[in-house]
Amino acid sequence: MCIICASAAGIRQPSEAQLRRMFTNNPHGAGYMSVRGDHVEIYKGFMVWDDFIRAVRREQFTAADPVVYHCRISTQAGVGPEMTHPFPLTSHMEDCKLLDVSCPVGVAHNGVIRLTSDWTDREYSDTAHYITEFLRFFLRSREDLDDPAVLEAIRRTTNSRWAFLDRDGTIATVGEFINDRGLLFSNGTFREQRTPRSASRNNSMVQCSFSD
Repeated sequence: MCIICASAAGIRQPSEAQLRRMFTNNPHGAGYMSVRGDHVEIYKGFMVWDDFIRAVRREQFTAADPVVYHCRISTQAGVGPEMTHPFPLTSHMEDCKLLDVSCPVGVAHNGVIRLTSDWTDREYSDTAHYITEFLRFFLRSREDLDDPAVLEAIRRTTNSRWAFLDRDGTIATVGEFINDRGLLFSNGTFREQRTPRSASRNNSMVQCSFSD
């Protein structure tokens, strides 16, 4: 499944509790990207929670920082640090394996891309294939991130959710995201899972309270 959390400039950062739930529910590695100077910095390949949160704490992100976080569930290429997200926007497949990288545009994905899925590929994920074989042709300039037609083409060819971070700090998303007080989540696995209260019987009516 995976999950993306996008915090645009001027929006609070996710709490450590939210990040922990993201990691626990999507436990196959994590990463994040932010803007430093005139480029996007990507740090990924955190396979255990303590390493991930230690790295995030060192960054000391504030609401002024545009940041995209990602926690993975593997659907192709197995479980390992190289295919965790985010990825740079690149035409070179080997760049997708880099754990620490600076680039003009960073990419995070949530979903399964049938167009590039190959269950026999144990080295590169469907996301890595799509970035290098298709996405680089959609996103040729900064203006493409603001073009609804380009973003819709990405959605239609992947049926997925995406978050792109440009070196100027702009975050562009594709697909439906959950807006939680400004933070954008690609699905609900950041939420606390509540146990329903016990059902009570009153005049043959059963009343239950369930979490959203």
